[in-house]
Amino acid sequence: MKTKFAKTLLMLLMTGLASNAWAGGREKLNEFFTQVDTMQSGFTQQVVDDKGKVRQSSSGTVFLSRPGKFRWEYAAPDKHQIVADGKNVWVYDVELDQVTVKPMKQALSAAPVGLLLQKQAAEKQFAVAEMEADGSNLEWFRLTPHKKDSDFTSMDLGISESGVQEMILNDKFGQMTYIKFQGLRTNSGIDDSRFSFTPPKGADVIGNPA
Repeated sequence: MKTKFAKTLLMLLMTGLASNAWAGGREKLNEFFTQVDTMQSGFTQQVVDDKGKVRQSSSGTVFLSRPGKFRWEYAAPDKHQIVADGKNVWVYDVELDQVTVKPMKQALSAAPVGLLLQKQAAEKQFAVAEMEADGSNLEWFRLTPHKKDSDFTSMDLGISESGVQEMILNDKFGQMTYIKFQGLRTNSGIDDSRFSFTPPKGADVIGNPA
């Protein structure tokens, strides 16, 4: 009798822990979208095609300031920068010494970080669904944009007690972009100069800023 009671109690405790973990994950997700003004982190990124082949591997640093500003710096294998200053998105290829500029509304559909720019509850921007556990310490959510104006059809976010740790983007071409954040910090203050860009002297500039 005692053994049966102990087993029942253990099952109830495990169920309670699972519920608390789920509630914590959803809470952290909404906290990320509604309470985070700035974010900075190292990252690694892989782009995998629709046949499962890795097409690109890179790493660098990302800075985000809501609403509407980010700096995505790739350090390896090639150096280039993507900077959104609130009006325009600037893409600077260091090796080619070439700058491409577009108004934000035209450029953000293809930028992974574009899906994170708004300080607004996740449910207002996305259809949010719980995903199956993957054996890690992360809770996963699939976010499908309500607006269909992005190259990305959905975004999977892996959440820990510390916040967002991983992001997987699925695009309309069948590719998947895997991003892992390293040393992520939020609301730590970022100088606004991070989000301004002036084309280097002599660089070839393509496009017109807004």
